Amino acid sequence: MVIDYGDADSEHRGLAARMQARLGVDWRLIDGALPRIPEALREAGRLLGVVDRAEDLADAAAGVIARWRKAPAGPAFYYARGADGLETGFRGALATEVLEGAGWTNVAEGSRDIGRVTREQVAAWDPEAVVTLSPAFAAAAADDPLWRRRRDGRRRGLLLLPSRPFGWIDRPPSVNRLLGCAWLADPDAAWMELALLSRHLYGLAPAEIPRPRWIP
Repeated sequence: MVIDYGDADSEHRGLAARMQARLGVDWRLIDGALPRIPEALREAGRLLGVVDRAEDLADAAAGVIARWRKAPAGPAFYYARGADGLETGFRGALATEVLEGAGWTNVAEGSRDIGRVTREQVAAWDPEAVVTLSPAFAAAAADDPLWRRRRDGRRRGLLLLPSRPFGWIDRPPSVNRLLGCAWLADPDAAWMELALLSRHLYGLAPAEIPRPRWIP
């Protein structure tokens, strides 16, 4: 059996059917939409014969998503991907779904999900905050006027989110995003929930869990 987790639109369902016919194996496509993570975990549990464990994870995921939907609104942001920060997720992309769903406003508008932009475009969008998963980019941008100085002269926020063992909002757009949802729902009081999720998903001890960091 092949379990495929991700987009479940008509194009991907058709691809799954073709792969099943070509390979002669049972190919199951599970919808990877963020709000459907609890259902995805339950379905995977049934397929893998671990129903009880899947139910525990699904219940935890449902609670996180319910709180994430009520998260306090955040700043207008630009999502800087890669070492130079000039790849981004445009508004509505899976890569920025965690932030946008928590009431943060994506300033990047484009016709694709992911794409390259210029330094001039970022300056014109003038976000309140830049969000990244890349420590290398965060270090390079920390004192760079383009990234840190807003049009009105104020200092722009720079948020480094954890990328290990997987990104908290992206890379891949999978169940790892629950960590980002939990933190955004309550940045000041989410630590116990983050520790529980990290242990269930990755087997991490509390001391091994990275933390989000606003770069001064």
